[in-house]
Amino acid sequence: MQKSTCHQARGGSRMHLRLGKTLLIMKLSLAFLLLGLQLSATNYGQNTISLKEEHVSLTEIFKKIEKRSPYRFYFSSDVVPKRYFTSVYAKDATISEVLNKVLQDAALAWKQLPNNRIIVIARESGADSTAVAKRTITGVVKDPAGLPLANVSVTIKGTANGVTTSETGRFSVSANPGDVLVFSIVGYETKEITIADQDSFDIILAPVENKLEEVVVVGYGVQKRVNLTGAVATVSADKLESRATMNLSSSLSGLASGVSVNQGSGKPGSDGASIRIRGVGTFNSSYLSPLVIVDGSEASINSVNSEDVESISFLKDAASAAIYGSRGANGVLLITTKKGKKGQAPRITYTGLLSNTKMSGKAFRFEDNYAEYMEMANRWYTNAKWDATTKYTKEAIDEWRAAEGKDPNSTDNPYGVPNYLAYPSTQWSDYLFLPSTSQKHTVSVSGGSENTTYLLSFGHLNNPGTLQNTGLKNYQGRVNLETRINKFLKVGTQTYATFERTQPGNTDFTYMFQNTPAMTPYYDGMYGIAVDNSSSNNLLATVVSRGGSYDDTRLNTTWYAGVDITKGLSAQVRYNYQTLFSETATYSKKVDKKNFRTGEIKPGVGSSDATTTRGTTRYANNTATATLNYMRSFGDHSITGLLGAERYYWNVKGFSATRTGLLDLSLPDFTAALDKLPPTLGGTAEQDYAVVSYFGRLNYAYKQRYLFEANVRRDGSSRFGPDYRWGMFPSFSAGWRISEEKFMEGTKDVLSNLKLRGSWGQLGNTTSGYYEWQATYGSVNYSFDGNVYDGLRKGKIANSLLHWESATSADIGIEAAFLNNRLTLEADYYSRLTKGILAAPSVYLTMGTIGAPTTNTSDMRNSGFEFSLGWRDRVKEFQYSVNANFSVNKNIITQYKGKFTEGWVTDETGNRTWVTNRGDVADVSGNTIRVEGHPYNEYYIWQRHQGNGNIYLADGVTPDPNGGPLDGMIRTKADLDWVKAMLAQKDANGKPRYNFNNQSVGQNGGLWYGEAIYADLNGDGMYGTNDNDRFFTGKSSMPKFSFGLNLSAAWKGIDLNMTWAGNLGMYYYIYERGFNSMSSSSWQEGTIVALNARNIYYYSDPQKAATDPNYDPATDPNANINAPYLRIGNIASAYRSNTNDLYNASYVKLKTLQIGYTFPKPWTTKAYANRVRLFASAENVFTITNFPGVDPEIGGGGFQSYPIPRIISGGLNITF
Repeated sequence: MQKSTCHQARGGSRMHLRLGKTLLIMKLSLAFLLLGLQLSATNYGQNTISLKEEHVSLTEIFKKIEKRSPYRFYFSSDVVPKRYFTSVYAKDATISEVLNKVLQDAALAWKQLPNNRIIVIARESGADSTAVAKRTITGVVKDPAGLPLANVSVTIKGTANGVTTSETGRFSVSANPGDVLVFSIVGYETKEITIADQDSFDIILAPVENKLEEVVVVGYGVQKRVNLTGAVATVSADKLESRATMNLSSSLSGLASGVSVNQGSGKPGSDGASIRIRGVGTFNSSYLSPLVIVDGSEASINSVNSEDVESISFLKDAASAAIYGSRGANGVLLITTKKGKKGQAPRITYTGLLSNTKMSGKAFRFEDNYAEYMEMANRWYTNAKWDATTKYTKEAIDEWRAAEGKDPNSTDNPYGVPNYLAYPSTQWSDYLFLPSTSQKHTVSVSGGSENTTYLLSFGHLNNPGTLQNTGLKNYQGRVNLETRINKFLKVGTQTYATFERTQPGNTDFTYMFQNTPAMTPYYDGMYGIAVDNSSSNNLLATVVSRGGSYDDTRLNTTWYAGVDITKGLSAQVRYNYQTLFSETATYSKKVDKKNFRTGEIKPGVGSSDATTTRGTTRYANNTATATLNYMRSFGDHSITGLLGAERYYWNVKGFSATRTGLLDLSLPDFTAALDKLPPTLGGTAEQDYAVVSYFGRLNYAYKQRYLFEANVRRDGSSRFGPDYRWGMFPSFSAGWRISEEKFMEGTKDVLSNLKLRGSWGQLGNTTSGYYEWQATYGSVNYSFDGNVYDGLRKGKIANSLLHWESATSADIGIEAAFLNNRLTLEADYYSRLTKGILAAPSVYLTMGTIGAPTTNTSDMRNSGFEFSLGWRDRVKEFQYSVNANFSVNKNIITQYKGKFTEGWVTDETGNRTWVTNRGDVADVSGNTIRVEGHPYNEYYIWQRHQGNGNIYLADGVTPDPNGGPLDGMIRTKADLDWVKAMLAQKDANGKPRYNFNNQSVGQNGGLWYGEAIYADLNGDGMYGTNDNDRFFTGKSSMPKFSFGLNLSAAWKGIDLNMTWAGNLGMYYYIYERGFNSMSSSSWQEGTIVALNARNIYYYSDPQKAATDPNYDPATDPNANINAPYLRIGNIASAYRSNTNDLYNASYVKLKTLQIGYTFPKPWTTKAYANRVRLFASAENVFTITNFPGVDPEIGGGGFQSYPIPRIISGGLNITF
């Protein structure tokens, strides 16, 4: 078969207004698509040509036609004779007319195939010149080991026609000579074969997993994986498709080493995950996450439909991320979306999921027995004063106890209503977080001709949430289109739009603290109150008391053009525009409540008190990018280069207002308000910033064995002063493919690849504010001459010396593959030092209320190891893979305000004084500290006293400082006697020698049964009295170890996938009402009581303890002296944050489990479908942990979290 030279073809309301703009963009994109299709599709009957040739070969005529048209000719030299000559005279004739004329006498036939191909073969007797007979093509498809491959798709390129191989790998298909057969199956190379004279083929497909020729997306381009010298991890589409997760970010957990992914909430719209690459690199909470680039432009990761994603690259070190300069200090995520393929007939793909979501958190259980609730609530009073008047009477408690055994449907009570209404026992978690059904649908159309590729997709998500009035509906549309106008110019667009509406239910979970089981949440269309009128705080009513919605309308559109200047040299210009409109339109809803015992109605908000709020915030940014690319090979030398410039501009502004009083509650519109009170105005002040960048990259390879790469980026940002605006961020990396050396040739059978690589580079980070280098001012009133005037006051001190944070990163890695790439290994050691971290130091109180200037104060280092191991194999028809990743990260602040020191100092007179510079060199915030030489936000708290149980030393008179309670809780008479003896001890001056947090002994004091004693770590006799007994725990909320495990298998159309993920070595502090705290400051009407409070809180007899000097709780059978938590009503001022309430939050979680079945191709073709797959999946399946909170992935909340739901779903994938 010969192929001649191939040539290309030549050739109303605000929301309605925004939606209109979005639709206009989509219409323009569609018009662009149709134009491209028109340019690329050519009808041979309409193309004309003029030829005047005498005594020339058919081959010469074919070449002439190719030069003057977009067609390519395919023929066999055995069919078209070389020595056959003819003449042709044609003026403005069609291609069809010319071919019929020159082939008729030569006994040849022709036919046009897809993609402007023309096949020429011998004509059968009696047939016309356009007749081409199809042939039956048979064969077998095998893997490199010679095993047959079943279910391989064998299609005719450019059409939807095809078959799949049998269990023995055999196939049979009808095709024309010149047709191209495409052999494809997941996990193997795609191979194309052009049909000529051969009727039978033996096809070998090589596995593609971790193959060296795999193309990886990197900054502003792509590279072959084998040539990478930086630390780059990739996630392919098959790990993200058909997942029941509600957004893309939460689908990434466990998929890449060195990448920690944690979902912070289950609330729809707020359920995106936080992503950290190689730890925390800055104090700036706004810039802890990696930069997200979608198809070349910065974007929100959760605005992308996971079904549209082709691949994700994680750029983890400076060598790979330095091309993004100041924006890549915390790593970069490069998301590439799917596109159509050249020569692909239109393909329609649908994926749908129907899911059941239910709460998976284990900590949402409260006391639901009201008699028990009342008894425990009474202890708040009697534990502090044994003869105090209690909230609940004995008669009321007895009445509820008596009702426990009654028929719930009976009306044998004084109120004449069913017992379940008269004596409710409500477990609020069973009413708040309820199972719901969510839906997720995506349909896409993709394809392409020789010159145009296109993809159009539409997605819809309906997630009601597990809590009422918190649901979300999301609509997404995307157009990816590229058209080659001529042989040197291509243009395209990547445009997508989303609209998201979220219900405004109250998820400020502080209301969880006020609930009582004596309330029926909802019955007969009404919300209840406590039947004894002790509380009207109905949690469900609180959630639904706000109506309206939060609406986000987003448009992200990129238009680009690429020019092939000369061989190896090309240029591209891109322009991206993004806008996000966030609208708030909420109002008060009248929610009446009812006492179902008495029938009394408690009316909800009235029209005069109702409020209505409206607000709009608009975010907009645009990016213009121009790049010049060069790629050439000279013998053993390969060079690629990139030069580019980029300009980025961002702006935000917003307005909001709240009005009080409505004409009628049925008219909650903002314009119908009566302004019973002055309107409250607010919003987001207009702010903007800009960045100008210049960047470049150079790659060099010698024999594809010795690799080198250099990157540099220069950024200028308006966030810094004119003299410190610009930053330079270079990187260098190199690789050595040892496996390609001659001395390694003997290892090829075992060692597929071995590469060493190393990198060094610098990245930058910016401030969270937009004008941090400048002084800011605010309005203030002042008095002069007896009058009040408006004035200005300085709000923050300027710092014109403010400059970039810089992160210097070094990485050493090894990559290896064995046994024909079935076994793969990758390991890295990295160290990243961030210098000049931006923070605002504390200022002296004498400076008043002015804010400190933002300064470059600190340095912080992250270092660690990453390890990935994979195995993929096939045993006859069973194929499977196992991929594991593990990472270790160590974080330490290397420079802050100075080195922390503390200790005893003895003066010349022998007096000892405890001296510390804590206030000068450290920042203590709550339970954490930020100080040089320690991890970022390390827990810095007290420790419970750990005594030996003694009261006195051996002399029987002197109290033992190391005596007292074994675990720091006063549980027995001996423990309390030790405290009394210690307090009675005097020094030489007659002053108390010991102090216990300034507390006194007594039932209403902080030194009593069920209270805690804190350790005197510095030996000054002050037990938890001051900060000098705080200590560095060496623990923080950041995980020290992260890992993931991915398993997959397939057999005869059945596939199984699962992903495990986990974090180890992280801790959360919990001291929360109703969980492990019921302190003296906790009680209020209807407050929460922890489930099983009788057994988990310390208890001793209040009366005997206060009146009987010989009473010992250790001998009281009714006391609960071994409980883990302090007594109910413990003195709040006596409590110190301590290690007993610091919980190990390590966990292992089965993130996803999916099983599917792909129907055999012969079945699906009858329904005109190429592929049909049914599947069932589960997300957030179960968690292995000792953490007592809601979910260790969420964080440290006991109850104040919207739990991540467990999602069980069924779905369908179908392709036409």
